[in-house]
Amino acid sequence: MDPRVFSLSRSSTTRRMSAAKVPLSARSHIESLDAGLCSVEGALEVIQDIRARRNVTKLILGHNELGDAGCEVLFGFLSTDKGRQYPISEISLNSNGIGDRGLRSIIDYLRNNTSLKELFLQNNAFTADSDTAAVFAEALNTSQLETLSLTTNAGLADAFIARFLPFLDAPYLQEMQISVLGLTHASAPHIVEYISSPRCRLRALRANGNRLGLRGARAIVRAIHRHNFTLAKLEMYANGLADVDPNFSGETSASDDDDALRAGGAFWQDSEKELARALQRNKLLREATEREAINLLRYARAVLLKPRNASVLSTSQALVLCTRDSLLAPISLERPLAQPFRFTSLPIELQLHVLSFLAPTLSSAQCIRIYTYASSPTTLPPLLPPLASGGNLPDPATLPFGGVPMGVGMMLRKRRGFASECDGVVTGSKPVTPGSGRKAEERARWLTMTRCDAFELEEDGDWSEADVLALRA
Repeated sequence: MDPRVFSLSRSSTTRRMSAAKVPLSARSHIESLDAGLCSVEGALEVIQDIRARRNVTKLILGHNELGDAGCEVLFGFLSTDKGRQYPISEISLNSNGIGDRGLRSIIDYLRNNTSLKELFLQNNAFTADSDTAAVFAEALNTSQLETLSLTTNAGLADAFIARFLPFLDAPYLQEMQISVLGLTHASAPHIVEYISSPRCRLRALRANGNRLGLRGARAIVRAIHRHNFTLAKLEMYANGLADVDPNFSGETSASDDDDALRAGGAFWQDSEKELARALQRNKLLREATEREAINLLRYARAVLLKPRNASVLSTSQALVLCTRDSLLAPISLERPLAQPFRFTSLPIELQLHVLSFLAPTLSSAQCIRIYTYASSPTTLPPLLPPLASGGNLPDPATLPFGGVPMGVGMMLRKRRGFASECDGVVTGSKPVTPGSGRKAEERARWLTMTRCDAFELEEDGDWSEADVLALRA
């Protein structure tokens, strides 16, 4: 064989193999771990790499030296109209020597950000004065961030927690990592107040490697047991939980110290069992809440959503309405169709009361939010997907069904095993199960929006007359 032909064949094979190693979804990732990115020059290099791509979803820049100057330049670009066109869902800036100046530029990018879901800021140089901590919390409140990691920022400590948690009200935040911040028992009351309030929607809290002590840790466990129904994971390892019993004094002999250690270990073992029961309770209640919320939406949509032109109805439409009004009950042929039982002719209070039996785990406030959503025509999904703006083809990495356009995907979808989209979210017969598909993401967003992603205790005054009047209108 001609050596030139063999060389061309080998090079083309190598290109095909290298192209196959990079999945289509990974082409939107910028990973520059320990790449020597330094200050402004490094930030400009990252910006150039972003501009060279049509789509960027992940920005992994850990273990570099961007510092405050590089961080300001990078997030200054990302905060512009051009930068916000990139739907970045994950940013990692671990070990970059970023201080409070860089943190403020990150805060500006976080405000009203709906695309960023994960932000990792481990091992930087934050000190976060009181004003910066409060502004940081307020920016998180307007974003849709789900995971925040501040681990190993020892400069934050108790002062940051005291100023940060009282202002934090982020409904989308599901995991917060505050390990190795130098927290002491002084931070425990602020953590207890936050996780006991309805502002907390966390599912995981990681506070390892601090100095909360046995007294602070037990207070947190009691707060979860009594007031929190969202957390499913709590980590407090290496916090001095088995050192001494809080009832023992500091002036003890060596033998008394041994007794205190044993007593402290026994106390924490009891707290661990109480914590395990509370977390399991939260998990089961959340699953029941999500399942019943989806089920209630299906029937509330059919009952409460009124047609826009109810005065002009065809015969077939009237039959559909009669079937709907009887809650999908079979129509008897012996009973005349001229005078069917109309469920919607009942007072709205009775309709809502009957519907509430479909979701006994939900609170009245959660039911009202579902009723309000189901009765509004504006929450119906569009009949056709929007066309790409400007006549440009969409990025294949962002297309569902492995790069198949939406219309083709709809035709290829099997009729059986998929839920209807008539409710604006997935409302099929399958139970709510975790997953990473588009349907699971839509369901999770809807549950978070209606605050039906966790159990809520029933409170007096949840069912107001104004809510009922709004649904009646």
